[in-house]
Amino acid sequence: MTGSTPEGAVPPPPQDAMPADRPRPRDPEFWIAIGALAVSAIAMLSSVLQFTVQRSQERAAAWPFISLNTAYSSEGFAFVVQNKGMGPALVRRVDVFLDGRPVEGWPGVLDGLYGPGHPYGWDRIGATDVEDRVFAPGERVEAFRIPWKAPGGEGGEPGEDDPRVREGFGDASRFAVRACYCSVLGDCWITREGIDHAPVDACPAGPLPP
Repeated sequence: MTGSTPEGAVPPPPQDAMPADRPRPRDPEFWIAIGALAVSAIAMLSSVLQFTVQRSQERAAAWPFISLNTAYSSEGFAFVVQNKGMGPALVRRVDVFLDGRPVEGWPGVLDGLYGPGHPYGWDRIGATDVEDRVFAPGERVEAFRIPWKAPGGEGGEPGEDDPRVREGFGDASRFAVRACYCSVLGDCWITREGIDHAPVDACPAGPLPP
């Protein structure tokens, strides 16, 4: 007979039957449990959001911004590195290019412009190594400087204007500088004359792209 239970078999429980110890949806214990889960989820979400906001605030407070600029004045040509950000900047690497070719820093620029044996030695120029240097917020350093005039006489009188310097350094488009720097939190960027700041996982050991 259709729908009948074989003799000796245990009939299945009704569809709406539930264990006596399992809370039913309408029981107060059920809603208390749901409320406790909701409170726990909200507390966890709040903690995650608070951590995210705190981390963002830390990054903003420690954010460096390295600026690379050529500077012309009545005295001469200079290349300036400055941290305009809120936090310290560790400059890991600086590469200099002349006419699109990499050179060995600013002394390499002088060799490229005037050839080996040029007269522009340390008595004529000023240079400061900025690699592996920490820049405090607002700190400004002249990485390279060369005056327009030749050295004066022993009496301190000003020298004559040097046309070779003006010719060599008069066009800033011939020079390019790339720098990679990091914050105290380990965030790093590569910058090109301070125009763009591309984030990178870490500063490369090899040459920076031109």
